[in-house]
Amino acid sequence: MLRNFFLFSLIFNLQGIAQETDSDKDFLSLFIKIQNLEKEIAQLRNEIEVLEAEVKYYESQNKNSIDGLELKVLSLMSLDNLQNAESTLGKKSDQLLNSYEEAIILIQKGNLVEAVNALNNFVTNNQDDEQTPLAYFWLGELNLTQNNLALSIQNFNTLIGLYPSHWRVPLAKYKLGAIYLEQGNTNRAKTQFEFVIAEYPDSSAAKASRESLDSLE
Repeated sequence: MLRNFFLFSLIFNLQGIAQETDSDKDFLSLFIKIQNLEKEIAQLRNEIEVLEAEVKYYESQNKNSIDGLELKVLSLMSLDNLQNAESTLGKKSDQLLNSYEEAIILIQKGNLVEAVNALNNFVTNNQDDEQTPLAYFWLGELNLTQNNLALSIQNFNTLIGLYPSHWRVPLAKYKLGAIYLEQGNTNRAKTQFEFVIAEYPDSSAAKASRESLDSLE
């Protein structure tokens, strides 16, 4: 089902990775590294869009300085291959894990109810932390998986409302469409998917939205 696909696939992949490590801290270190790479890639894609717009502008003005800018665009695009690079494990310091980090480990172990409790504790006490938007995203995912659709909608909307420029927002908006579809509100789901495609045409969320729309035809 739509509500289980993304979370279960991620848990499966992370469990495979975790088996190669010696401890929960090794797993968490790798998870955070992958998460940071995803963030960097999302930011690079935004910069690419800006640079491509500049390229088009200089082309229209018949500028001769376009070559260097094109090279910069190509260099940035090559960084997208970071997704396929092997991540090396770094050791996390011996500091205590915060409740967000505890939640990630609990998700990996399949303790989803405990993970929800840890994430709720985290967002209650860490509204200004850089991990807070991610905590809201995971709350939405977990509540969706446990069929708590109203709470899931609330979690995703909180992320979107409080952190509108966060790199997880496009996927959160796609998730809302998936929830509407789960609730049987096909028209609202279609509208949401179309909105995601229009607003984030090159994102993975837009790709998922297109596939969802195709499945409804």
